[in-house]
Amino acid sequence: MRAKRGGFFFFCFPALTLVFFLFPVISQTSSAPSLRPAPLWWEIAIDLKTEGEYKLESNNFSYTGNYIFVIRWTGCLEKDDNDYLLYRFDCRLADWKAQETVTSPEASGVLTTSDFKEKPSFDLKYILRKGADLCLDFIVNGIVVPQDGAEESVDLLFPSSEENRQHDVQVDYNTCVTEGSNSVSLKEVEIYAGPVTKNYSWTWRHQQWQLKAQRTVLTAQSHRARVSLSIIPHYARPK
Repeated sequence: MRAKRGGFFFFCFPALTLVFFLFPVISQTSSAPSLRPAPLWWEIAIDLKTEGEYKLESNNFSYTGNYIFVIRWTGCLEKDDNDYLLYRFDCRLADWKAQETVTSPEASGVLTTSDFKEKPSFDLKYILRKGADLCLDFIVNGIVVPQDGAEESVDLLFPSSEENRQHDVQVDYNTCVTEGSNSVSLKEVEIYAGPVTKNYSWTWRHQQWQLKAQRTVLTAQSHRARVSLSIIPHYARPK
């Protein structure tokens, strides 16, 4: 019995060694990797909802405003060697409501959504590969307020991701995030494992005194942003 057991061990050991050499990941990990092929492309959807308010005040006037908007962006992602190519299918302002109130000795009044000459617009610039992460670089382009054409105007800033630096010429946007995080990113391995849904949210506030048309004006603005990101892998080319 001993010789038989010993002989079995002697002849099988080289085979086990060969299996370990050919499949080191399977032998050393508790679960085997999926055998399905890598995705050929990924379907992407971004839904961004923002609610905010602003105020401009001096000794002679007061402007207050509030707004809400929803933007939906859809597109796809393709692998390109060690990087990715991003394509846009559609981008639309799904909802937009705004109101502005002015109070001054000369006049007072209220502007509603239809009176606003400008609207927010979304710009997804890149999906950057940084180490093990994929980071979204986007900005919602702002508008000028007040919307009644007053000389004492300022740029109303809308949300942007941490990777975007366009706001920096006026305000360091990232340092004014007071709650949550505007880092919209995920691990690259996640998009290969199956459909991914991620949610992000943050609150942003900024306030400063500015000299406008030879007047000292207090400008204050804030907003709350919520982003939902959906990424779906596809293993065949679209027909």
